[in-house]
Amino acid sequence: YQNNISNSYVGVGITIQANLDDGGVQSGFMVNEVSAGGSAMDAGVEAGYILVAVDGEDVRTMTVTEVKKLVVGDPGTTVELTFQLPDGSEQTMKMERRAMTVIPARGELLENGVGYIKIDNFDGGCFQAVQEQVESLRAQGATALLFDVRNNPGGLKSELTDLLDYLLPEGVIFHTINYAGDEDIILSDESCVEMPMAVLVNANSYSAAEYFACALQEYGAGVVVGEQTFGKGYYQVGLNLSDGSCVNLSIGKYFTPQGESLIDVGVSPDVEVLLDDEQALQLASGKLAHEDDPQMQAALDALLK
Repeated sequence: YQNNISNSYVGVGITIQANLDDGGVQSGFMVNEVSAGGSAMDAGVEAGYILVAVDGEDVRTMTVTEVKKLVVGDPGTTVELTFQLPDGSEQTMKMERRAMTVIPARGELLENGVGYIKIDNFDGGCFQAVQEQVESLRAQGATALLFDVRNNPGGLKSELTDLLDYLLPEGVIFHTINYAGDEDIILSDESCVEMPMAVLVNANSYSAAEYFACALQEYGAGVVVGEQTFGKGYYQVGLNLSDGSCVNLSIGKYFTPQGESLIDVGVSPDVEVLLDDEQALQLASGKLAHEDDPQMQAALDALLK
């Protein structure tokens, strides 16, 4: 959990997303990723576990912000998290809160000349991290770029729009309308990155992550590979209350560069490739090798045609 817009935070090292049952009712928070160096990894937490309680307090119907307030604390203190495991049983684990640093993006040059960039979130520092990776990979000889926003929970609009401005040519890159009817349109300048691009997405590509993929798709700048994304299209503002709690209030809708809403629709990939359950868990745990990743291989095929 991030406690501000920097990349430093105190927590246990998990990334979560609201888990909805078949009826669309929230039933806890699914662990999408377990960070190396965090106490959650030391305790044996795995992607796919569902967080249902913190220090004995049921969190199934809380917001992410409310859960965050229960989990964060001073480094060195402990917190007990209760998870529902894939077999339906529950397990409570005691974990130490640690000061951690998250790098929003990392990259590598693949043997075929494709620069691969994994974007973990769109929190503070994302744009700078991705820009540095793009420039580094180009200097190493990359001839195409593959962005991976699978299991990315989104983040800050400013990081998203700065990155889109950097990558895309002149035009609309973000459009909002609040409930009072006020519109705001953010434009990109003519400077852009002129390289073949592709984006990997899955059902856990959320908010800014799916918008990023959609923008590249609508501009014809990148092919989208994977599976249908989550489908979020509302934006919120956080209100701090006198008792120290916070309320996230939805205040409007956002639209893609072509004016489409992603609400309950998401982004349809240009090339649909599904992972099986085992592959999806390996991906979330960072254990799915590139050569065993059918979505990545399909994206590489699309880029290298």
